[in-house]
Amino acid sequence: MSTSIHLCQPAENVSCAACCGIYNYARNRRTELVKRFENRTRLFGLVRQGKLGLEGYRGIVKRSEHLKRVFPTIYSCEFVGYLDDGRRRVGCMLHPASNNGEDLRDASFYGRDICDGHFCPSYAKLEDHEVRVILSCVDDWYLYGALITDIDFVKNFFDSVQNRLGESVDPARVSPGSAPAAIFRRLCGLKLDWPYRDTSRPRFGKYFFVGEDYDIARIDYASLGAPRSPYDPILVSLASSFKNKDELTSAHLIIENLVEGFCSAYERSRGQDHPDGPRGRRP
Repeated sequence: MSTSIHLCQPAENVSCAACCGIYNYARNRRTELVKRFENRTRLFGLVRQGKLGLEGYRGIVKRSEHLKRVFPTIYSCEFVGYLDDGRRRVGCMLHPASNNGEDLRDASFYGRDICDGHFCPSYAKLEDHEVRVILSCVDDWYLYGALITDIDFVKNFFDSVQNRLGESVDPARVSPGSAPAAIFRRLCGLKLDWPYRDTSRPRFGKYFFVGEDYDIARIDYASLGAPRSPYDPILVSLASSFKNKDELTSAHLIIENLVEGFCSAYERSRGQDHPDGPRGRRP
C-alpha cells in the first residue's frame, strides 16, 4: 500500500522539507531553523524584486549561516524558506508555485530534474489513513516533517493500536479536538521532548553518524536484562539510550500508556468503553 496524499505540501497549514536537509544542520532546533528561514525569506524577496541575484543570495546565506551538517554527505539546500505569509509552511523558494510559474530550481544543488522527481520512502510506505490522522493532529511544520519521514515510528504506533482494536484506524474518529487526537499529539510530541534521548553522538532518529559513515543504532536488551520491547521501533526512532532496565521500563510504559489511552479513547468515540482501560505492561 502507498499514500495518494502529497506529503511535502499536503495542506495550507503544514509542510515538510526534510528531503532538502533542514534537519541535517548541526544547529537544527526549531528556534535556529526559524531564524534561518525568516532571514532567507526576506533575502529571497529581494531576488523576486530584482534587487539581488541568485548567486548574490547564495553568497549571503553561506556567509551569514552556520552551515555545519550532521551528515556531510547529505546536502542541506540554502533555498528552503517560508512559503506563506503566516510562516506555517516551509519549502522550496525556487519552485514555480512560488514564482508565478517560473521554475528556478536549476540553481539548486541537485537541479530541477532530481528535485522534481524525488519522492521520499514515506510515499511508498505510509497509507492514506495514517497520513490523514497525522494531518488531523499535527499543524506544526517542524514536528510534521520529523514525523512524516519517520516510517518506523508511525508504523509501529498504528500496528500496535490496530492490533488491539482489530481494525484500521478511521481518521474521521481522530478529528481535531477529539480525545484520540489529543493522545496522538502527546505521542508525536515525544519527537521533540524525550528524556532518554542519546546526546553522546551525532544522531538522527535511528541513524548515528561517524564522519561520512552512518549506521543504525540498536538497543542492547540483553545487557539491560530485558526482553525486546514491542515498541522497539519507536524507542529507536526517538534516539533512545538507556543506562539500566529501570529506564527502559519507564520509557516502555510511557509508550504503552499512550497506546492504551489512544485505544480507550478511540473506543469511547463510538460509544463503547475499552474493556481493559489504560494500563501499562513491563517489557
